[in-house]
Amino acid sequence: MNYSIEIDHNLKIIRYKHTGLIKDEDIAKAWQTFLSMKEFTESKYNLLSDYRGSKLDMDIKSPDRIVNFMMSIEPIVRGKKQSLILDDPYSTAGSVMFSEKVNKKVGFKVRVFSTEKAAIEWTTS
Repeated sequence: MNYSIEIDHNLKIIRYKHTGLIKDEDIAKAWQTFLSMKEFTESKYNLLSDYRGSKLDMDIKSPDRIVNFMMSIEPIVRGKKQSLILDDPYSTAGSVMFSEKVNKKVGFKVRVFSTEKAAIEWTTS
């Protein structure tokens, strides 16, 4: 698993960078880490997930499973933002499907971007 998680206290965001092939279980492990961080659960920090150079290796039902998980942690994620930076067309399409569902069902605001600058501007506004 090739990922890193860093806290940016100035911008009040948690930076999650993942390279290579990303599977459901990789996302689940990252979320276990986020949920153990006071910055995310108590201090209202948002997420910036950088998947450039990666490819999501998930089946068509993955967005539904992830949304169901998000529903179980709704009190923590409702009203928070997560920006996803992607450069792979397949991964972008799946992420857009996920973002629409999770915003509608959970109130977790997720948007897809192609540049870090745009992602940071939205996440911190």
